[in-house]
Amino acid sequence: MCGRFTLHTPILDLVERFSLHELKIDYAPSYNIAPTQQVLTVISNEETRTALNMRWGLVPPWQKPGQSRPPLINARLETIAEKPTFRRLVNAKRCLILADGFFEWKQEGSVKYPVYITVEQGQPFAFAGLWDNEPEPSCTIITQEAASSLQSIHHRMPLILTPDSEKLWMSPIPFAQLRDSLPDQEKRVFNHYRVSTFVNSPRNNGPTCIVPSD
Repeated sequence: MCGRFTLHTPILDLVERFSLHELKIDYAPSYNIAPTQQVLTVISNEETRTALNMRWGLVPPWQKPGQSRPPLINARLETIAEKPTFRRLVNAKRCLILADGFFEWKQEGSVKYPVYITVEQGQPFAFAGLWDNEPEPSCTIITQEAASSLQSIHHRMPLILTPDSEKLWMSPIPFAQLRDSLPDQEKRVFNHYRVSTFVNSPRNNGPTCIVPSD
């Protein structure tokens, strides 16, 4: 799964990297993004990419007002075309969720500790996501089986797109046709290291969250 991530890349670098036409939203770097918080996403309208802040965690349309249920922060790649909540979005409301690293908690015996994971040299990247605008703009991160280099940390990982597959994900091509063209995570270079349990609390946010732990 993916339950925490970071986005602290300077905004002008994000605008250039993701070919954003304009950015009319507030942006603040974050080192500990948690469920239900606002996350920076990109949606496509014809040829234009638009950046939006959305709540991380979809609210199913069948959920009654005031009903308390955990937000749907992740959706499994293997079943998104089958589950009713995601099936209605997978062809029409795909998005990019911007990040530059993510956390997983590794279990060793009775101890569980956080590990920070980046791609290649720590450049920003995009998670594949789905979004909806009812009752408010919200999104979920697609997950898949972890790459072999990360299996010792966790058996699942977010679906991280490449620049070419970002274009494909944002296109109107049906999911069934693009599914086999999604990137092979085995070909990616992941860097990871243990960090302090400081990151365990969503209230803690700052560079300390990603400092290597002794």
